[in-house]
Amino acid sequence: MTSTVHQKIHDVNLDKKLETLLLKLLEYNSEANVEVPIRHFLSNYEIISDNFWEQFKQTNTYEGALESYYKFSKDQCMLVDSLLQTLQFTLNKDNTKEELSTMLKDAFTF
Repeated sequence: MTSTVHQKIHDVNLDKKLETLLLKLLEYNSEANVEVPIRHFLSNYEIISDNFWEQFKQTNTYEGALESYYKFSKDQCMLVDSLLQTLQFTLNKDNTKEELSTMLKDAFTF
């Protein structure tokens, strides 16, 4: 199961920081309660990424392209937030929650 998750992380073309973060998280804890939310995240990420590229291909202006990217970025942030909340809910150790929260927030501080 883990190797498939690792491959999926590479296949969906995540931001390098997020990819590294998810791989390190799985290295630290590869239990199902961590893998399943990551799998859901990756599936949803793939959907929003595909939607972005569909919209991007159809746009004729740089404003449209930037607007599509802005929407994709917002959707990506919501997915990361949802993943963080799900993992915090499922993990029982306080130190794991704090480490995870810090890692994810550091990766997506704009």
